[in-house]
Amino acid sequence: MESVGRDYNVNRLERYLAIAKDASIKPVIVINKTDLILDEESDSKLAEIKNRLEDIDVIFTSAVNNEGLDNLKTYIQKGKTCCFLGSSGVGKSSLINKLLGKDDIKTGDVSSYSDRGKHVTTNREMYFLESGGIVIDNPGIREVGVADANAEINSAFDDIAILAKNCKYVDCTHIHEPGCEVLKALKDGTLDEAKYSNYISLKKEAEYLEMSQFEKKNKNRSFGKFLKKAKKDFSKFGHKDF
Repeated sequence: MESVGRDYNVNRLERYLAIAKDASIKPVIVINKTDLILDEESDSKLAEIKNRLEDIDVIFTSAVNNEGLDNLKTYIQKGKTCCFLGSSGVGKSSLINKLLGKDDIKTGDVSSYSDRGKHVTTNREMYFLESGGIVIDNPGIREVGVADANAEINSAFDDIAILAKNCKYVDCTHIHEPGCEVLKALKDGTLDEAKYSNYISLKKEAEYLEMSQFEKKNKNRSFGKFLKKAKKDFSKFGHKDF
């Protein structure tokens, strides 16, 4: 979930999508606080999202004028569990209060300076709707990271993943190699430049995290060898309690 203010960021939506797809969760994009903008601006944002995430359902909502609430309820039916994920101040708790029909969740003000909310929700909470559906309200998050370069990112950027299968080199980075189908699509305009840039950025981030984990394992192995050697050395001098 995002709001129409400074929080609105399609790159972040792609991050959310990567996490959801990797967990085999059906994602639905909710753009909240539409009462703050004109219909033309909503149409523009919808077109921008669909250009990058064409196969994902998008709902525009407002807890002020109840826009989109009936549409949102269709996804939270009996036997279904929905998890609200988004930054502080996007209106997750306010929307859930509307779905519940009562103010069960405390909501906070949004800073007029930063357009960000305070962390009013500090723990995950589960709520049961009259329809039988379940909603989980998560604490607001500042950043969303990805940890698996192959699974999460490729599932979110499946159109790029399909192009990558036809690249000349198996280990193509899609940055400078000749015979790269991804770069070819970027050059002829069939691949959105902003989407490509976010894809490369996420790949680099995920690969960095994976490399860091690999380095940690190496350090752990080295430390283990050090302990074994130290234990042998101590044993030579009669120390048994090492």
